[in-house]
Parts: sequence; structure tokens; C-alpha cells
Amino acid sequence: MRKTLRSLWQKKPFRITFWCGVSFAAVCALFVLVCNLIVILTAYPHREDPEDIIASGETYDCILVLGAGVKADGSLSNLLRDRMTMGIRLVEEGKAPVLLLTGDGKAPESYDEVGAMAAYAMEKGIAEATILKDPLGLSTYESLWRAKNVYGMEKVLIVTQSFHLDRALYLADRLGLECAGVECDITMALPMNHIREFAARVKALFQGLTLPDLDTQKG
Repeated sequence: MRKTLRSLWQKKPFRITFWCGVSFAAVCALFVLVCNLIVILTAYPHREDPEDIIASGETYDCILVLGAGVKADGSLSNLLRDRMTMGIRLVEEGKAPVLLLTGDGKAPESYDEVGAMAAYAMEKGIAEATILKDPLGLSTYESLWRAKNVYGMEKVLIVTQSFHLDRALYLADRLGLECAGVECDITMALPMNHIREFAARVKALFQGLTLPDLDTQKG
């Protein structure tokens, strides 16, 4: 094997191909890093400590809880349960008059993320009249775009895990929402959540630059 590699390395075309590949990988890694930094730095001023938010006199149009999946039996995933726990607490503390629950609920007969979220909130004592359900918040961008353009929110307090919060706040800021965000890192996120977020922030950066319009008639 070593002899084969040595003989390949002695060939100029192989060396050129190798270094081109290394250079391309380095450029791609730098691009992803820069995109992530732009998203994180844009979001940073909007990140708040939950206790500081509760202690402040600041109020919002809604507490926006972003969906994170439900289990096969219809119960909330651990990440989503943590988001709901924080969202419920913030409503109970009087930080907003409504809880806006957004996620995948487009096929309620087979999968109803927002329905499960609303049921959980009501089990915890939140009045149904205090809950808004957005079943077409199928992505972070769609959830925030619809919060502004469908539900008429102007000032939102976003609840999600730390790994996701920067992306959500960046998009809210780019959409012109007055926003703050609190993390709810009760359950430890999987390493894959953090890895996927690197690519998701790149996509979010371009969504924030282009601000694609969605169909306001849906939902």
C-alpha cells in the first residue's frame, strides 16, 4: 500500500488533483464557517436569559414555540417537551397574552405536532383561548414568516434549544420582527443536532437575504 501511494504521489497529475481537492474542501469549510458566524453574530444581541426576561417589564405579542417532533404514540419528543415547558412558564409569568405553537400539523389524522403541543399546554392549565396553532410552520423560516404575515405578530419571544436559537433569531431579525429568544436546554441535544445546524444556518443565511414570500392564504 505504501509503495502504491508513493508511486502515485510521484505523479504530477495526482499531486495536482490532491491539492485541488484539499483547497476546495478548505474553501467550502471557510464558507460554511463565515455563514455560521454571520447568523450567530446577528442573533447574539437578541438572546436573553429566561430569568432576566421574566424579571423585566418587557412583554411580547406572543410566545412562539417552534415544533420539534412528536413520538409515534403522539407524545412530545424530549426537545419539544422542554420547549413547551419554557413557553408555558413564560405565558404564566405574563410575558405575552398568547402562546403561538407552530409546527407540522398538515395531516392531523396521521401526524399532528401542533395538536399534541396544544393538548400538552391545556393539560398544564393553559386556557384554550390563549393558544394559537399554526399547522403550516413546516420549517423555521415558514414559522417566523407566518407569525408575522398570517398571525400579525410584530414582537415575538422565541423559545427553542440553544443550538437552534441563533438561526431562529437571525430569521426573525431579517423578517423585521422585534424579537428576543430564550433557550430551554433541559434535555441534552444530540451531537447530530449541532452538526446539522451548521448546514441549516447556511440555508437560513440565504433565506434571510432573499426573504422568499409564502402563500398567506394557507392555514
